[in-house]
Amino acid sequence: MATPDSSFIARRRTTRRRTALALICAAGLTAGVSTVSTATAGSDDTSPSDDTSTAVDTATGGETDWGATLEDGEFGENYSNPDPAMIDTGMAGPGGLPVEERARNIALATVIRAALPVDQDLALECWENNGCDTGTGGELKVGLADGFGGNIARQIFKMEFILQALSYPEIGEIAYTDANLDTQKAISDVRSFAARDFDIIISYPDAGEALVPAYRAAMEQGSLVVTWSGTAVGEPGVDYLTYTGPDVCAVSRAWGTQFGEALPDGGEIAILLGAPGNTLDGQQEECMLETLPDNIEIVARQGNAWSRESYLAATSAILAEHPDIDGILGSYGDAFVGAMRAFEAAGISMEGLVTMHQSDDNPFLCAWKEAGGVSNSWTSTALFMEGRTGLTAAMMYLQGYDVPSQILFGGGLRPVTMESCRTDIPPDGSPSSLIPPELQTRMFPG
Repeated sequence: MATPDSSFIARRRTTRRRTALALICAAGLTAGVSTVSTATAGSDDTSPSDDTSTAVDTATGGETDWGATLEDGEFGENYSNPDPAMIDTGMAGPGGLPVEERARNIALATVIRAALPVDQDLALECWENNGCDTGTGGELKVGLADGFGGNIARQIFKMEFILQALSYPEIGEIAYTDANLDTQKAISDVRSFAARDFDIIISYPDAGEALVPAYRAAMEQGSLVVTWSGTAVGEPGVDYLTYTGPDVCAVSRAWGTQFGEALPDGGEIAILLGAPGNTLDGQQEECMLETLPDNIEIVARQGNAWSRESYLAATSAILAEHPDIDGILGSYGDAFVGAMRAFEAAGISMEGLVTMHQSDDNPFLCAWKEAGGVSNSWTSTALFMEGRTGLTAAMMYLQGYDVPSQILFGGGLRPVTMESCRTDIPPDGSPSSLIPPELQTRMFPG
């Protein structure tokens, strides 16, 4: 479904919508034509993995055709000239762009807007204080209702959201909440934002389907709700505006294929799990099984959080029963540092171990290098720009754009090498974040 149904539109509080539209139109804002970078230089039914196209040079001028179907300036954004380095950083190249044309337009607008200069001092203050007045006098209010903010990835995502919000002068207030895996607090946080008349609510649904009634209620109250995560909950486009995330099955199938290539004689593998009740783990396993050879057996599933502590405890339990494990799937790269510590504590070598990961977090990449690169490890990309994309989608919707119910990014796998560890960002930084390296250093000075 492309947009919320007519009953939702009829329920929206007319004064809020008119105010938002008037502010945007009066400003006459677009994403600008500036190419000064402040960062390191899906269809509802179609999987990005089915797309074989990439950005190509046009016959004249050597300019790249990124597949945009909107003209610069439409719906308050630009689309035609994203920084290729930012495409490479944020989504591992043109192949990561959504296939569905509306979703691709939103993703391109997101990248171009992410290159606009913003006040980094204000961004850091906003990040440290869980919100801020932007100082623009804008009347729009945006909130990030995170289901869990207790790891490095979520803190990076929080800053990505703040930086994107600061690029819109129409936005006057930014707020952030962390439910810390408490389902009732997660529900309360969403309801509180709606009760306080927040115009846009971005949310990671760690609590799964339990959050859907709160999302639906917030929409009925006039807030635009956008989720970002590994998988969608409820019915995107009906229960909330849209969902932005990776093509989970494409990445998971790639894991299955790569396990098969790395373990041609078969073997035993284990899966490290995230938060209880999350929708991601089950879908990842289901899709991976589509390509995992029959001679590779999943012998253990352990874990209860995407954290180093949980991965350490889970891996310790796995090694106690399967000391000769051949491979491990641990989707959160940073947390896998904990798994590596479990091998060290058990006195078991990781040499020859095959590991698969969703996110390419620098702590893992550098720990892998420091350990001598003995494991055969593969990552996709962290896709920290999902929240940026969700916010830009909502802002375009306020200008009348037909936002699709899903914005799915593609993504393949890359082998971890000695060159993967980035030294120009702090140890807790991310090589796939659009946050400038100097700001990442201020966020994680240790």
